[in-house]
Amino acid sequence: MSLLIYLRNRPDSRGDCMIYFILNKEWISTGIKSHPDHWDAQQSCIKKSHPQYYQVNTLFGLYKSRAELCMINLQVAGTCINRKYFETFVFNDPDAATNPGFLKLIDEYCNNIQLGWQRILHYQVLKKNIQEVNFAPKLQDINYNFALKLQQQLRKKGNAENTISRKMRQLKAVVHYAQKDGLINNDPLINIKIKAITGTKHFLTADELQSLETLYQQNTLKPIDQSVLKYFLFSCYTGLRYSDVIALKFYDIKNNCVCTTQEKTDKPVVVPLISKAKDLLSVASTGACFKTHSNQVSNRKLKDIMATAKIDKQITYHCSRHTFGTLSIYWGIPKEVVAELMGVDFKTVEIYAKIIDEVKSREMLKWEKQAG
Repeated sequence: MSLLIYLRNRPDSRGDCMIYFILNKEWISTGIKSHPDHWDAQQSCIKKSHPQYYQVNTLFGLYKSRAELCMINLQVAGTCINRKYFETFVFNDPDAATNPGFLKLIDEYCNNIQLGWQRILHYQVLKKNIQEVNFAPKLQDINYNFALKLQQQLRKKGNAENTISRKMRQLKAVVHYAQKDGLINNDPLINIKIKAITGTKHFLTADELQSLETLYQQNTLKPIDQSVLKYFLFSCYTGLRYSDVIALKFYDIKNNCVCTTQEKTDKPVVVPLISKAKDLLSVASTGACFKTHSNQVSNRKLKDIMATAKIDKQITYHCSRHTFGTLSIYWGIPKEVVAELMGVDFKTVEIYAKIIDEVKSREMLKWEKQAG
């Protein structure tokens, strides 16, 4: 029998690698990662330079001691190595039934609630944020003080207040899930108040949208910029979110309408296609409607596109949806219809209506200047 500990050289996006037990040539993941700079290969241990040394090393030390004890038990008993027995002995938590690991509970919540993949990605980011406060928290560790520390950590990393509020809502959602499942009796986050912050909704005016249409027709952009502008314009004409556009298939186009279920809200929407939107669709009849890029790449390319079009605004992909909402109201489409097309409530559409009123008031100031 042999037991080795190894940091496998397969870094993730942050450069961290997974720590494995190698049990007679079988690789068994510990679920713990470390950057190679913080790993002592000779001693097979985590260095004190690790930013979360005490938290990470406590859990790793527990697994390591259990693994060594398991090997001794097998040797004394003269029993062959059984991977399932080893994993149960090393990783199972005696009190997991009443006080489960919170990170696993997040995964269970995402799976059982059947969230869209885009929202699941948000929860995966939340898990990483949580680990910066507590590397392996149990459900009972999630309390008022923990939430305050998480908020503080998020602000320290430069997260906007809207982003922090969203993450707090996600944290509360998992806690409420645990409460409904009978794992806890009371809500430990009941005193955590979430601010409702109305952010600035950037959008394109009709003239700016026309400038982008002209730029697209000229076909002078780099191929990747041209493709991003293509599906960005489609969202301006339909109000679809980025997550809905990248998932859009040709079978979702029926009777000259987009008929799909929103990834974020799971709400069905039907949006009639104007001719400009139909012109952006290829002649293909199967597969994805657009060749898309990641949201991050799309936003970076949109910045270049806006500079080329001489549009001095901070435009991200989601601004296409704001453009659809504001221009729809500006051109006289009833608010109730806009709400139905966008799959939102009337209160949300009122925000777009308020923006239009502000634009009108600002434009009327030009008369004052003329009169002066």
